[in-house]
Amino acid sequence: MTVREFVRTVVAGKYYVVAAVVLVVAGTLLYLGRQQTVYESTAVVHLNSADPAAGSSQSTGPVTVTTDPTIVTSEPVAAEAATLLGTSEDPTALAGSVQAIYSSSLLTVGVSARAFTPQDAVSRANAFAQAYVAYLPTVLDGQVAVLDKRRDALRSQLDAVDTQIAAAPNDPLAGAERTSIINQYQTISAQRSVLETIVTPGQVMTAATGASPLGLSSTVALALAAMLGLTVGVGLAFARRGLDIRVRSAADASGLAGSPVLAELYGVGAADREFRHSRSLPVSSRSASPYTESIRELRTSVQVAMGALSNAVVVVTAADPHAPRSFITANLAASFALSGRQTIAVSGDLRRPQLERLLPPPEDWHGAPHELRPTLVPNLSVFPIHDEEMDPADFLATDVVRMIVERLRGEAAVVVIDAPPVLAAADATILGGYANGVVLVAAAGRTDRVVLAEAADRLRVNNVPLAGIALAGVKSDRRMLYASTYDVGQQEGEDDLAIAWLDTPSGRVAANDLEEPGAGVRVSVADAPTDQVQDAGDRDAEGASGRTSPRHP
Repeated sequence: MTVREFVRTVVAGKYYVVAAVVLVVAGTLLYLGRQQTVYESTAVVHLNSADPAAGSSQSTGPVTVTTDPTIVTSEPVAAEAATLLGTSEDPTALAGSVQAIYSSSLLTVGVSARAFTPQDAVSRANAFAQAYVAYLPTVLDGQVAVLDKRRDALRSQLDAVDTQIAAAPNDPLAGAERTSIINQYQTISAQRSVLETIVTPGQVMTAATGASPLGLSSTVALALAAMLGLTVGVGLAFARRGLDIRVRSAADASGLAGSPVLAELYGVGAADREFRHSRSLPVSSRSASPYTESIRELRTSVQVAMGALSNAVVVVTAADPHAPRSFITANLAASFALSGRQTIAVSGDLRRPQLERLLPPPEDWHGAPHELRPTLVPNLSVFPIHDEEMDPADFLATDVVRMIVERLRGEAAVVVIDAPPVLAAADATILGGYANGVVLVAAAGRTDRVVLAEAADRLRVNNVPLAGIALAGVKSDRRMLYASTYDVGQQEGEDDLAIAWLDTPSGRVAANDLEEPGAGVRVSVADAPTDQVQDAGDRDAEGASGRTSPRHP
């Protein structure tokens, strides 16, 4: 995956990322608000030692009072600490907030206490340290008493062995046992003598003076929560991408359909809403927008796909009903017409016809409802296919419709047919058989990936020439915004200098110099802006029909 794809995935799932960060940070804030801070303070007790006599064979290193750290939290020490603190709290519960660690290299015992306030933590650590030091002489006396008991036991054993030797002076085992007992007695006596030299078993070396909070600070906790939320959000964004069943990008559409994307149609929804308000096709307006520029891009791509055909039939269909197919068809046909080509838009959707409503006739037109009629767009006519007796698919498959399409092909440079969705009925496949190319419309974020693939396969199976995909509903990017606003500020100055040229049998003349255009007159769109080409087209139509065609706003 490239960095660009990674960024696109995260941006597409931005709401998941934001939601994850907000939820995790909010949960952390709630936890920190309810969590009471615990403080810890430590006092250090040093254990005094005594060295055995130098050169003694019984030397085992420095001798201290018993170093068992559990003595710090023993019942007698806890009771004395509670007394020092002047608290009525249970000594056992109090001892639960204290722990001790012995350092053999330093001969120290660290007494750490925890509490919900720094003052209580310091007081508890010092109280237990002092109580421990006060209890050490008792511990030392207990050690001496244990040694005395062992010496008494050895003395009794020695008396028994002496009695045995008196009875059997030459008994080697009795003599060896006597020697062992004497050695043990001497070792214990030496230990006892060293312990008796320790006057003060220990003292508080460092009293507790301050306390530090345990765990992470609020700032660090919130920073970690934000990072965790961001990680979770990105994971959800990628999970959304993996589980997403909708077409999201041009790469998706092209890969699923196995056909190129002819154009990404920007701002389709906004353009459709504007049309419903103004009743004017966006592409017929002089002003540029991301939608109109993408329609012109689609027109150009279709022209390239059709090649050098002089009379082309293009069918516009959709993968599913979500795609704004008819609206795109009307604008594509108008774009062809405004480029100077005689264009006929055919309403081939007999089930839900919409094209006739999108391309209404001029107000002064009076004709049969089911015949070729003009529209408000120069060079553009509409032909509604209509039959009430037969099933639409059956009627579209008849020679009558085939002949209609062929007749219209001969009357126009481009015939654009609006067809129902491919998978909804066989209508699009049938009409596609009469065409030089089919444009398959898909809606980004709405069209199912499987539906798009099946629609493209359906067309190929029936040997329908699929020109490519038109992906609607794509959000505008900077490139398209720049393209649609490139000529802003230049149009006003250019309009005064622009000249529309007409090709006549007698040569090329300016449109303003031609009083009555007749047969053989062709508008040259390469040298004139769109609005002046439309003026020439209107005058051409007026001369041919003898009536005044209202100019589309």
